[in-house]
Amino acid sequence: MTGTLVQALSYTMLAVVAAFVGGIVAVYRTPGPQMESNVQHFAAGVVFAAVAAELLPDVHTRAPTMVVIGFAIGVATMLGIHRLSKYIEKRGIGGKMAGAAGLLITVSIDMLIDGILIGVTFLAEAATGILIAVALAIEVLFLGVTGVIALPEETSTLKKLAVPAGFGTLLLTGVTAGVLVFDGVTGAPIALVLAFGSAALLYLVTEELLVKAQKVPETPTSTTLFFVGFLLIFLIDMLH
Repeated sequence: MTGTLVQALSYTMLAVVAAFVGGIVAVYRTPGPQMESNVQHFAAGVVFAAVAAELLPDVHTRAPTMVVIGFAIGVATMLGIHRLSKYIEKRGIGGKMAGAAGLLITVSIDMLIDGILIGVTFLAEAATGILIAVALAIEVLFLGVTGVIALPEETSTLKKLAVPAGFGTLLLTGVTAGVLVFDGVTGAPIALVLAFGSAALLYLVTEELLVKAQKVPETPTSTTLFFVGFLLIFLIDMLH
């Protein structure tokens, strides 16, 4: 277990560093809407490929009942998180931080879920865990930028950088919990978690990354980047 935990945490550090890099970029040189859209398309392709190449083939071999339950819980959870975010914004909870609060809470929960998924995939198959960790690192790079941009302009630099640092901490916490809780567990619980994670990541691609990316006009470059991201991860999976 110790070896698996160390390996999982080591690869997750890619995402931790990516979140911090995204935060620094957002503080000192905020990317324009088109650049954000390009990154979102690329990240969507990467995450989609990781799910298609690694998670779904594994899920396909599991008990159908557990897969259905896991997918249902995953979708319901992501929809619930989305509603929570909208509720916080609508109620103005957090005052001038209301808009940011909804986003930050949503992303924080997502970081824990992603961390647990990374931990469980490393327990199931190290190669799968590595690919998922790499794919999520690109997603977290974007989330680091998004989290900082959402804060009021007058927020201090230190507080802004605390956001991606917090995301990284939650991700590592999720990985640790995933490995410690599910070490030695087989069968239905693992099927449930993998199906849950697959649904959560597919929701992230279709309802978050690509939806937000469409807020600016579609360009051949942004569309191409989706397929470049997909092909990159798919080739890595084929060659490893």
